[in-house]
Amino acid sequence: MSSRRPAPHNVLVLQGGGALGAYQGGVYEALAGQGLLPDWVVGTSIGAVNGALIAGNPPERRVARLREFWQRVGHDDPLAPLAASPWGAWFMPWIGAADLLGTVTLGIPGFFQPRPGSALNINLPVPTRDASFYDTAPLRATLKELVDFDYLNDGPMRCSVCAVEIASGELVTFDSRRQELTPEHIMASGALPPGFPPVIIDGKAYWDGGIYSNTPVDIVMDDAERRDTLCFMVDLWDPSEAEPRSISDAMARQKDIQYASRTREHLEDHRTMQNLRRAVEILARHLPDTGRGDKTLRALAGLGCTSTINIVRLILKSDPEDGYNKDVDFSRERLRRRWQLGVHDGGRALRHKAWLQPLPEPVGMVIHELPQEE
Repeated sequence: MSSRRPAPHNVLVLQGGGALGAYQGGVYEALAGQGLLPDWVVGTSIGAVNGALIAGNPPERRVARLREFWQRVGHDDPLAPLAASPWGAWFMPWIGAADLLGTVTLGIPGFFQPRPGSALNINLPVPTRDASFYDTAPLRATLKELVDFDYLNDGPMRCSVCAVEIASGELVTFDSRRQELTPEHIMASGALPPGFPPVIIDGKAYWDGGIYSNTPVDIVMDDAERRDTLCFMVDLWDPSEAEPRSISDAMARQKDIQYASRTREHLEDHRTMQNLRRAVEILARHLPDTGRGDKTLRALAGLGCTSTINIVRLILKSDPEDGYNKDVDFSRERLRRRWQLGVHDGGRALRHKAWLQPLPEPVGMVIHELPQEE
């Protein structure tokens, strides 16, 4: 009888980050190109949208659907040629400001549109579903067109998205293995206030899961502790960047820290716990025969496990030209660059394949991060 361990459970975790999410599309293209398909995709906010596009389509259609979504929400910047001029550096702040103004006033086709009059009196009582500056009905139409929800709910890939129940303030996970997911579940995960409206599901109102925890890694770790798992985490906010040298830099840096802040400490906590489980399993194997019949010792030994968890963490590095509004910068050229960077970084991770290295016996979890390129 073969003693070979079964293949690890493959998981893809997608963080929230608005327009930065094009990077996740590129990473998935790189993974899929090498046949590394997830068994489970977990997402928050734009990560939930990308996750639905992946889980809600058969493998041969996934990259095309991702590309179509990002093509739809992108827009051409008429001022972009100025950036290539000899005075490009001087024009950049104005180009960025014009792009932001266009998004704020016009919205993003296929994603969200301004709610008329919403900014005139923010104290005006409105129904809960209308308490926002924008209407996300266009996103619902886009999801219904690009995601096969019958396939998502009945297909081979598990899909989970995170949202916050507004009344309780608690994080909620919508999971295709426990319930039927609809466009509303995906929209709830990305309903970032006050821009986007709460989404009502079964009489309860939900906001973006990122306001509670932007990287939904905890639900994966709770599931992974008893089976070998290979988890690709695709983060859109870099916790370690240079100190700011302008007010704009400070605003951008504040967002990086805010939306990436919990990831590292959560991973370290889970690594400590998984290594302790391995240590308990090793100690239990060395119990003398006289101790194996003890009910208390048997219960304690049951806390141990032999599974290993490999976390491959890919982090989108800030572009020097990115401003504080990078998460709402949907210019097609920026989206294209982010996608290509995702393809590049995904390819680098696959070439390293550090997760294939055998682990020392007491180690139950390893976090792999790509070294910085020179």
